[in-house]
Amino acid sequence: MTAWDPAHYEQFERERAQPGHDLMARIDLTAPHRIVDLGCGTGRLTGLLADRYPTADVLGIDRSSEMLSEAAGRVRYRQADIVEWEPDGPLDLIYANASLQWIPDHPRLFPRLHQMLAAGGVLAVQMPLSWDQPSHRIMRRVGEEFGVDPQAPPTLEPTAYYQLLGEAEIWVTTYYHRLSGPNPVFRWVSATGMKRFLGQIPYDGHDEFRARCARLIEEAYPAGPDGATVFPFRRLFIIDRA
Repeated sequence: MTAWDPAHYEQFERERAQPGHDLMARIDLTAPHRIVDLGCGTGRLTGLLADRYPTADVLGIDRSSEMLSEAAGRVRYRQADIVEWEPDGPLDLIYANASLQWIPDHPRLFPRLHQMLAAGGVLAVQMPLSWDQPSHRIMRRVGEEFGVDPQAPPTLEPTAYYQLLGEAEIWVTTYYHRLSGPNPVFRWVSATGMKRFLGQIPYDGHDEFRARCARLIEEAYPAGPDGATVFPFRRLFIIDRA
């Protein structure tokens, strides 16, 4: 996996954060004591959790030192891999916005996270469902020409999470992001989803891979008469209660 670039990632901070706000709005806890934000990134949403629950102990977890460098001063955080991290006690809220799609073996991961919850605790998750959208089909097709094994993210079909969690709330929302600037969809995916591919390509092939993807993605997502580009993006939401 290539390193994360906080400035690149936050080019579309408002659009990326909106699903996180929507997920947060569905959490029906009044006074949780212990909260963990898994995959906290730069800590912006972690800070909002701390503001919403001012008496709670809020901790952000992320394995990217680059992203956590931006979180410093905003929130209390720990650098750790979600796969290996264990809490030191039951949690009232596990919040995971756009992070668990990077973690393998969801049939094992989700029951494990559920078991970390205190009685009445909540697991709140949002994950992109972008693998079959045009931008990612393009990256897969170009990636195959570079010898990339285009393995799908570990995200399961939405109904599969009922089998893992039981009485969860599960829904899918499509956001229609209106983006500005040159080739904005390419700039969006090059900060996130493209990392799955670049991690399998030798460094001296990165520029060619990016250039070919940029041309094809711009053709797939043309700007409208007003200069804006509409980017449909499906996201999966899960609210699980202990």
